[in-house]
Amino acid sequence: MKPSNHFTTLASAALFATAWAACAHAQSSGWSNYDPYRGYYLTLTLWRVGMIVTATLAGFLLGWFFSPHAKELRRVIGITLAGAAILIAVFDHGALGWSTAFVISLIGFFVGLGYWMGRFVKALAEVPTTFGSGQFADAEHMSERGFFKPGGLLLGEAFDGMSTSRFAYHGQRHVLTFAPTRAGKGVSHLVPNLLKYQGSCVVIDPKGENALITAKARIEMGQQVYLVDPWNIAASKLGMEPAKINPMDWLKLSDTDAPENAMILADALVVNDGKGEAFWREEAKALIQGVMLHVAFDAAYSGRSDLGTVRDLLLGDADQLSRLFQEMAKSPHQLIASTGSRSLQKDPKLLSNVMASTQAELHMMDSPRLREAMSDSDFRWEELKEKPMTVYLILPSDRINAFSRFLRLMVEQSLTMNARNIEIKPDHPVLYILDEMPALGRLNMVEQAYGLMAGYSVQLWGIAQNVSQLKTIYGDNFETFIANAGAISYFGSKDKMSAEYFSDLCGVTTVWNFSTALSNALSSNSGSGGYSNGSSTSTTDTRAATQRKLAFPDELMRLNDRQQLVLIEDANPIMGNRLRWYEQPDMRQRGASLR
Repeated sequence: MKPSNHFTTLASAALFATAWAACAHAQSSGWSNYDPYRGYYLTLTLWRVGMIVTATLAGFLLGWFFSPHAKELRRVIGITLAGAAILIAVFDHGALGWSTAFVISLIGFFVGLGYWMGRFVKALAEVPTTFGSGQFADAEHMSERGFFKPGGLLLGEAFDGMSTSRFAYHGQRHVLTFAPTRAGKGVSHLVPNLLKYQGSCVVIDPKGENALITAKARIEMGQQVYLVDPWNIAASKLGMEPAKINPMDWLKLSDTDAPENAMILADALVVNDGKGEAFWREEAKALIQGVMLHVAFDAAYSGRSDLGTVRDLLLGDADQLSRLFQEMAKSPHQLIASTGSRSLQKDPKLLSNVMASTQAELHMMDSPRLREAMSDSDFRWEELKEKPMTVYLILPSDRINAFSRFLRLMVEQSLTMNARNIEIKPDHPVLYILDEMPALGRLNMVEQAYGLMAGYSVQLWGIAQNVSQLKTIYGDNFETFIANAGAISYFGSKDKMSAEYFSDLCGVTTVWNFSTALSNALSSNSGSGGYSNGSSTSTTDTRAATQRKLAFPDELMRLNDRQQLVLIEDANPIMGNRLRWYEQPDMRQRGASLR
């Protein structure tokens, strides 16, 4: 601090102390004998306190009245006052009635004039659509389509004409979110919907964070909640037991679809990564299918009819495998018998290669935790449509790639079973939240579901980091997901392909291009009369319509951590805000904070 500042501060303090001391001395020396307010100090103090409290309360109430929270009250009061004014103007024949009628007439005149003047000004500023008509959705556009009404799948926040409100997708088609890692898709999309959505859910939950935040809230909704959590990441923290689900309980001897069901399970276990020869994958599928049916139907395996047993049988030595195939060849069930016979007929070298390929597809069953998680069933997938139920499929994030077949198996089986009982129509579709969907590899059932299952009371919400991830897994068919999604959210990313792709999806618009031309002309003249020169300047302003992208790729790459681009079917693109659950009072009190 400068010396002058020190001096000023000390001088002010000394002056205040002197004044206070003088006042105290005056009162003590008899000044109070002349005080006209003597005897009223308590009353005056209470009046001053009351004045402060009343003013503060009045300001608070006035601010609340003009806030978005009192929008409905203002509407009711406005309608009431307008109705009363009209009644007075019509039925009161005195001075008040005539005065009110005059004011209302004046207001009506200016409202009518302003309406047409506004349209005239708007028409002057209106841009033609010669080169494109793309535009971002405004509050009126979103309101007309019902995006602000309650329910549906929450997507974010946007201006509704009065304040910032939540908007949602209310259709039956599927949803996609593209968000880079650590971009906040959990806090913005997954957790808000798990705290609000009333229907059954299946949630792929890497790290178990969604379960830790929302499981208790979903129990309070009246849902039955199961945590399929082989590594007990979240269950113990919530005071719950990890749930079990045995995929092979689906294979019933009395079910004529059992061979087909076994084929679906085998397809989920054998990943088509596009590498290697298809022959070995198909042979592995066929062998796994046959052995699963053998274990499911043979009474000798009662009590241990699970994938762990299938894995153990396929790891046998040559003699053990030979006995297994001979037993299968004698089975009364055609597919089991044909699998055993085909295996016995194979050349030893070919059989050895087939066995090696098959064993590689079941490596995950060497994990004691997965064996335990799939040794029995605490619930049935069909129950998702029968009653409110939520299943969290939890894996440590560092094990997703190694054990992706486990998640593939759960999702593939669950989707198939719920697609078949189409006659059951729950109040809300079963919502599948497929976080890190590309990590599961190519799932035929998911690919088909995006194109076919919108009317099956099943809704999928796939989450990927970028468009190239989907293209790597599904090739050119990745656009099946885009084309059949009713709502797509894009959080912005640094990869060029995603930015250009979503820029193209936004379309193009027409804008005015203003230009100004400046010209100078110089002239000179000489003759017998002398010499003269001159100059002139002219300016020409032109306006022409031209085309530009509604959103350039670099603009999308620069979206901040609050923004998102949302594309909803039959609507203009929405540049909205992300919804963070912990900033919403109604969600914050229901969700469990991990901070």
